[in-house]
Amino acid sequence: MIPLEVSGQDLTTATKLLMLASGVDTTSVVVSWMPPDPPNGIITEYLAQYRRTGASSYTSLPRNTELTRTITGLVLNTEYQIRVRAFTVVGAGPFVTLTYRTVGPPENVMATVLSPRRIRVTWEPPMTIVTITGYTVVYNAVELTDSGMVPMITNTSTDINGLEEFVTYQITVITEFGGTIGPSNVAVAIRTWSDVPSGPPNTIALVGTDPAMLSVTYSRPVRSERNGALTGYVIRYTRVDTGELQVMNVSGNDITPPAISGLVAYTNYSVEVAAVNINGTGLFSDPVSGLSGQDVPNAPRLLGTVSINSSSVT
Repeated sequence: MIPLEVSGQDLTTATKLLMLASGVDTTSVVVSWMPPDPPNGIITEYLAQYRRTGASSYTSLPRNTELTRTITGLVLNTEYQIRVRAFTVVGAGPFVTLTYRTVGPPENVMATVLSPRRIRVTWEPPMTIVTITGYTVVYNAVELTDSGMVPMITNTSTDINGLEEFVTYQITVITEFGGTIGPSNVAVAIRTWSDVPSGPPNTIALVGTDPAMLSVTYSRPVRSERNGALTGYVIRYTRVDTGELQVMNVSGNDITPPAISGLVAYTNYSVEVAAVNINGTGLFSDPVSGLSGQDVPNAPRLLGTVSINSSSVT
């Protein structure tokens, strides 16, 4: 048998080495490659290294003949250069390099008010080769305890409904990768539009003060029902025995308006109060009844005279 002659080995040809990177989670990546073709000899080991783009030096991973390496502890939303070279007994071949970017938060997150109780949120996917399985949108009211989330959205927009009027919300979008939670964007703040007050003033109280006058006091609607800055109040008062209705407008945010005047003294009136903002008049309170102030009496009514005898009359 004629023995086979093995030619001397040469440096490997890295231009034929195919390398891929696959994200494991937000800060880890698996790098894999195919052997050089041709290998120009027996591959004794591979060297994989990585660095942040622009850094002066690389970090080396353990050398062996396996065709994959896992890189962990990467920084979010950062670009890295990863390179691999093969070795034979003769020496090292040239590097083949790829650029990999760890996943960052969703980009260009924007919120648009559609109505006093509805906001539309849009965003763009983060720069990553990791497979994104969905997004979760989280919203929190600044002034109130209203909060919630819209889970597992597969597209890049959603509408949030049922919000409170004229309230500032902070909105974040979180990327999900299977069971892994990625980073969220810096919260976007937006205020819903105002609307007419959805609730009436509270604790209506009536006191008959000066003659033929009625003092009215009340408290503002609860904050979540004001739906904007209050600009005034409307007071409706009705004389109970006749049903005569009159209206008094109160400008500003004063909850102790001037007393209602010009009433019939010591007469029962029913009063309702509504709050006003730039959008209009809200709901009226339940009616509260009270007596107007007393006044000096009128002259007694003369019924007539009846003769009893020649010296007295009634």
